[in-house]
Amino acid sequence: MEKSKLSENRLLIILEVFVTLLWIYMVLRWIYYPSTLITLGYLWGIVWVAVKRPRWLPAVLIITFPIEVSKMFIPAYSLPERVATFNVSILDFFRLSQLAIGLRWLYDLWLSHKNNQAYIADKFKVWKRIKTDSLLWLPIVLLGVYLLSTAFSIAPAHSFAETVRLLSLIITLYLAIVYVQDEKDLQRLGYTLIAVGAVLGGVAILQYLTKWFFFPTSAVVVSNRPNTTFADPNIFARFLVVTFWFSVAEFERRTTWSSRVIPLIAILFQGAGLGITGSRGGILALGVSSLIFVLFIPRRKLTLSAMGVMILAIIAAALLNPSIMARIESLRAGLLNASGGIREYLWRSGIAMIRDHPVIGVGVGAFGVAFTTIYPYFNPYSTFYVSLSHTAVITVLAETGIVGFTVLYFLFGKTLQRGWGIARKLQDERLRFLSASIVAGIIAIFISAQGEGRLYEEPLLWLLWAMLVSISQLANLQIRKEHTKL
Repeated sequence: MEKSKLSENRLLIILEVFVTLLWIYMVLRWIYYPSTLITLGYLWGIVWVAVKRPRWLPAVLIITFPIEVSKMFIPAYSLPERVATFNVSILDFFRLSQLAIGLRWLYDLWLSHKNNQAYIADKFKVWKRIKTDSLLWLPIVLLGVYLLSTAFSIAPAHSFAETVRLLSLIITLYLAIVYVQDEKDLQRLGYTLIAVGAVLGGVAILQYLTKWFFFPTSAVVVSNRPNTTFADPNIFARFLVVTFWFSVAEFERRTTWSSRVIPLIAILFQGAGLGITGSRGGILALGVSSLIFVLFIPRRKLTLSAMGVMILAIIAAALLNPSIMARIESLRAGLLNASGGIREYLWRSGIAMIRDHPVIGVGVGAFGVAFTTIYPYFNPYSTFYVSLSHTAVITVLAETGIVGFTVLYFLFGKTLQRGWGIARKLQDERLRFLSASIVAGIIAIFISAQGEGRLYEEPLLWLLWAMLVSISQLANLQIRKEHTKL
């Protein structure tokens, strides 16, 4: 034990020195500015977690994926063109976390074989689990669809980039499952989501009051719509909806009012944050996912009250900003009118792509290229104001055809089926609340994606699937134990 700890500490020192030297090389090779110090602190932290607390790595993924602003903290490998006037890198804290969990898994696999501990080695052999769970092999089928789509794409470079992105997220799904080994690990992820959602809700309030933004895009500044560490306030709103369900589950599950104070505070911050984003997609996602959550939870004594608090927080926050209130009220006129007609011409061009390429689509990631080069006559403006589809279902059908849509149907259908099975069969109340939060969060992402288009590209979706698969594995063990007792 002492020898193992000594070896671990030696590895930690070596890696900390290594990442420090990498950071020095980066600032000498490219450029130094104060925020690069944040990158150095992050590198030290992720190395410590990877060496000392590897089972915390899935929680680190949850913490880092909202920090999209970290793309501006890393001068290395900046994109040649600016994004919304900002100089950003292809690297960010989340991608570095993906690298960290991947390297830690390879180290654990090597260590288990070196010590001839077969029972430990099996724990890190992800491929042994894939064939037994549809939520693990369906992503591989999706990857196959992406490869097929790339082969016949009208924009192969765009399709290849999207395929690489999907591959990295599927690997992250599998590795997150490896390090979520028991109920304590799952609960840690739930608490992390609650905490990050509450903190970012507080940051949103500060941004609203001070009008100071990390990503001051025109859409954010003109209407004073906080986006915190995200680039898009709509993606931030989606994240708040997902974290809200974990807060409500914890609020309902706890038995004393003193223990409910923290989740109640989180609900207030998340609700206020959602309200001042002015995200209509976020509001719709909240409404639809609430039906799933209420259906799947084991009891509903306080859930409706918590949802009422959330709605009041949203209304109070929105009333403070007339432009945001106007955005929310525009939903009365319908989605097409609310979007100013932009989605209408995107839908028309998408339907044309589906009609012309019904089986495998125009190519994953190629919607914008197809719209501007093959279907420009659908654009009613003199310039291409928006060229990317804002509706995920249209995007999937247009880019990957019926083949891609079939995989989407089974992925989300199996998600609902899995959540219902856990709600119906499992006795463990904590796991049932977690499962309901996860499934409601996945549905919230799906609904939100019909307003701004980001679906499979969303890292949180894959982390939620990892949590759901982990709950399934624990649930199966508990159900088998209960049957054995009988």
